[in-house]
Amino acid sequence: MKILIVGTAGRDFHVFNTMYRDEPEHQVVAFTSADMAAGQSGRYPACLTGPLYPEGLPILPEADLEGIIARYGVTHVVFAYSEIGCAGIAGLATRALAAGADFQLVNPRRSMLASTSPVIAVTSASSGAGKSPTVRYLAELLGSWGLRVAVIRHPLRIRDFAEDRRHVTAVVDGVVRDACAAPEREPYDAVPGSIMFSGLDFEVILRAAEAEADVILWDGAGSDLPFVEPSLHIVLTDPLRADEAELFPGEVGLRMADAVLVSKCDAATPEQAAIVERALARVNPDAVLLTADSPVLVENGEAVAGRTVVVVEEEITLSLGALRPGAGTEAAHLVGASGILSPLPQAAGALADVYARHPEAQSVLPLTGYDPEDLAEVRATLEATPSEAVIDATRLDLATLLGLTRPVARASYTIRPHDPERLAGLVRAAVGL
Repeated sequence: MKILIVGTAGRDFHVFNTMYRDEPEHQVVAFTSADMAAGQSGRYPACLTGPLYPEGLPILPEADLEGIIARYGVTHVVFAYSEIGCAGIAGLATRALAAGADFQLVNPRRSMLASTSPVIAVTSASSGAGKSPTVRYLAELLGSWGLRVAVIRHPLRIRDFAEDRRHVTAVVDGVVRDACAAPEREPYDAVPGSIMFSGLDFEVILRAAEAEADVILWDGAGSDLPFVEPSLHIVLTDPLRADEAELFPGEVGLRMADAVLVSKCDAATPEQAAIVERALARVNPDAVLLTADSPVLVENGEAVAGRTVVVVEEEITLSLGALRPGAGTEAAHLVGASGILSPLPQAAGALADVYARHPEAQSVLPLTGYDPEDLAEVRATLEATPSEAVIDATRLDLATLLGLTRPVARASYTIRPHDPERLAGLVRAAVGL
């Protein structure tokens, strides 16, 4: 059996690590990436592929799916995306089947790791629903009870690897304690009082987190499912997203959820909230239903009030978030910026390609990655754009990292549960208090 794993540089690697790396009866021949252009390639390193794959494994462009199936004699295409529209799955399946390979969806429980500690997983039915603010809220709640908390973050799209590293990074209050991840800079948004772990080999990551903490918090990405078996699975849903039913694996998460938290109720209409409640009653009537507001927090907003601004957002938030205005754009209106300038005319390097893929996002500057070249392109574009100030809605501290001289405000979503006692009761039960 020759297997090709299609994914987005996250779940695909985890599926390989947990299901195929040590199984000689399954031969994985390559990964594919939708982000790669024709002719590009990468390699998942030998330090992560194990003794059955001493040369590592190639990462090839998804656009060449049919050619890869023919060239490697692929018999099974295994689907391992973190988020995709249901139509996208059908498109990949038809291509694989027509090329002569089986197309397989993997039971998510097969790749979930078991923990010796209580695990609270926070995922969502769609990207941008407020997972990370909810994780911060829960970490502070658990810390107030005297518990040590480790946050394990879902891997983001990773393009570069180091052969001599374990690919595990631990961050304590924003300071990198164990820099074992590539690329050199990862987008760590510190959770006060917690240790944050990320990387690629989640068996190693989980054991390191268990040694440091009483409780594990899983911080998901996109609408993906947790890599660790949860004691309590909280799934967020966004009433402003009309397309959540069209996303995979978002509905899988809703069906598996112990509790569903409807965020952004302060911005949703009663009818939008009712649509979510009806959908939940249909797919998972046993889940506990919670609601919350999601106000935008602006730091240093007075420095940009009345000024023209450039808004910087994560490209993954734009692409997976249906290209809706994010926290940065909302912050610009909240603080009274005099205007939002489009950085499109000054776009440097690969940013021009991002705007070509996402023409609806021309009002913001997308942060496409965390490598030095990505940051250099953002800095060059910011310097060339004649705004008076910047609103940073990324996970990074761009003012410090890029040495920006213009005033910078930071923007992020927060979470404000309507019934905090009910949420706290669920968490207490999960951690055994």
